[in-house]
Amino acid sequence: MAVVFAGSVPLAFPVLDQRTYRQREAFLGDFKQQWSSLAGHVQTSLRLMALNGIHDPLDDTPIAAGDLQLEGTNYRETLRHGGLVSRQRAVLLLLRQRIEAGALPRLEDLRLYCPEAITPFAERLRGLVGHYQGSEYLPDPQDSRRQQVRHEDLCHLGFEDRSFDVVICNEVLEHVYDLPAALRSICRVLVPGGMFIGTVPFAYGQFESTVKALHHGRDQGPELLMEPEYHGDPLETERGSLVYRIPGWEFLDQLRDAGFEDPRIEAIHSPSYGILGAEIPWILVVMAERPHDPQELRRQGAAS
Repeated sequence: MAVVFAGSVPLAFPVLDQRTYRQREAFLGDFKQQWSSLAGHVQTSLRLMALNGIHDPLDDTPIAAGDLQLEGTNYRETLRHGGLVSRQRAVLLLLRQRIEAGALPRLEDLRLYCPEAITPFAERLRGLVGHYQGSEYLPDPQDSRRQQVRHEDLCHLGFEDRSFDVVICNEVLEHVYDLPAALRSICRVLVPGGMFIGTVPFAYGQFESTVKALHHGRDQGPELLMEPEYHGDPLETERGSLVYRIPGWEFLDQLRDAGFEDPRIEAIHSPSYGILGAEIPWILVVMAERPHDPQELRRQGAAS
């Protein structure tokens, strides 16, 4: 889909600015070139949403402006409808695009894993996807909540190989204690050609990740390298979840090292779908695929 901005006047539906980046330099080049106009794009989008409302990113259902909740100026996290925020709507839009492009099965046939079991995002997809598997991180084997909620450790997923068509991680991977192991585990449970879609609090201006804590074994506490940072956790509402790192552009190389192909950043800004950042107008979503099995491709070619 193409950019359809003309000053502040939308020319067509949807109003959507979507760009793909595989290297930091290309992103920063666009960022610097448009720096002076970025704040204007954000304000224009807010006005358009106040006038027209938005549309559901999965099915284009209209959502009235009065049904939106705005709880602050970090629009990535505070522009809500139905419990979902901008970054989650960006993920859903990308999921829809990949389904419509034929890269993923239809929603009713889709096998999707997301390490969320009790969130509004989980509830939304559970009612739409043919097979939705959610989980939460409950490392204590004696935790009584395991009786109601499936426990999974992303670093050691308990699913069979090739179990899912897509894995979605919303603001989770910054919290895992062993990122390379988590990425390998995610790649393993995807079918060949299966897709990873995720968001993290991305350090888009730097290549290296900001490492905040280190893990030295399950029986030891984390080694804090700086002031600890905690993000919201639906099961640990008072303390939250410790942040181990804020990923930089090296994250794409880490995905490649874990076995994925074509890791990239999709930058999306759309007042039509309520997808809006703050410091920058785009929501940055990470995507990558598990490579196809060459033998399977040869068999498919022979069959056709």
